[in-house]
Amino acid sequence: MNTSRDQTRQDLFAAAIEQFLEFGFHNTSHADIAGAAGIGRTTFYEYFSSMESLLVELVEARLPMLSEQLLVSLPLDEPADIRMAELVVRMVEFVGLDDVGLLLHTEVPRLSDHSQNRIRLAHHDLADAFVDLYLAGCESGVFRRLPPRFVGRLINDVIMAAGREVKESPDPKQVVHDYAEAAATFLLAGLQP
Repeated sequence: MNTSRDQTRQDLFAAAIEQFLEFGFHNTSHADIAGAAGIGRTTFYEYFSSMESLLVELVEARLPMLSEQLLVSLPLDEPADIRMAELVVRMVEFVGLDDVGLLLHTEVPRLSDHSQNRIRLAHHDLADAFVDLYLAGCESGVFRRLPPRFVGRLINDVIMAAGREVKESPDPKQVVHDYAEAAATFLLAGLQP
């Protein structure tokens, strides 16, 4: 592949993250991103068919690697509740401190169903990990049986709430561990038999 083209694509991704975080997805135009990336606004369309396409492709490009980083060192020899707590903590840190994490959970709910489905597929590894941990916890008796989809929504909502609190605090790095631990403690207490 053309490395200049690859570099321009990466520059567009970086500019998009900056613009989205500062102004929000819906308040950012393709011209804003193109200008921040140092290209002409019509050149933007040589790379992406729309702003939504850019956001989806950004997530598809970065999320699998980020998911792997979150999951790679999860202790396999610990009980399901300990692993669940650790994954919740990591996810709150990701949502609260990582720019892609914040975009995922502030802008994605406003996208088309098609785009949301593409993004959902991009982070299926994380969703699968939570489901697997929950089911393993049910089997071992550390979690009570509830409808898995309901549990998935609870986990997601608690992580997002904690992540938003971290992101909106005056010093996110100072409070992230408190919110992450509180989210994990809250979820585990609710899942206990």
